[in-house]
Amino acid sequence: MRRLALVRIRVCTRCGRGGAEFKAEDGAKLVVRLEPARAAELRAEAKSDEMRWLTDVVLAQLASSGQGVREVVLDQVDGVMRAFLTLAKAGDASGEPEVVACTPEEGVAVALRGGFRLFATDEALTTPRGRSEPRDEGGAGGGTLH
Repeated sequence: MRRLALVRIRVCTRCGRGGAEFKAEDGAKLVVRLEPARAAELRAEAKSDEMRWLTDVVLAQLASSGQGVREVVLDQVDGVMRAFLTLAKAGDASGEPEVVACTPEEGVAVALRGGFRLFATDEALTTPRGRSEPRDEGGAGGGTLH
């Protein structure tokens, strides 16, 4: 597994789709596609009339129940990209952590909104989707992601 760092979040100026671009320490790149609303959420483009996001509510509920997210891992399983969240009780080093699956978009949102470590397996980084370089036809922060 390799730790990922966020490079940028972009939204295509032509179709509106978004993507979170990540880079591993060794230079490997991964793009996780995002719905436009999710991209706006993660870019902190909140409007004054917006309500709390589900991601924030879930993170707050986990914290109030004594559980926390240790890490988020992106992996390729049966040809499909998924995210896995490792949950553990706060202060319980002896307990077995629980691993739950979600979409890559949800995993990225949890990692970024909660400030958790984000990793990718070698399989996730070597998929055609992970290796692909998005074209940037719209300049800084925009462009097409497909």
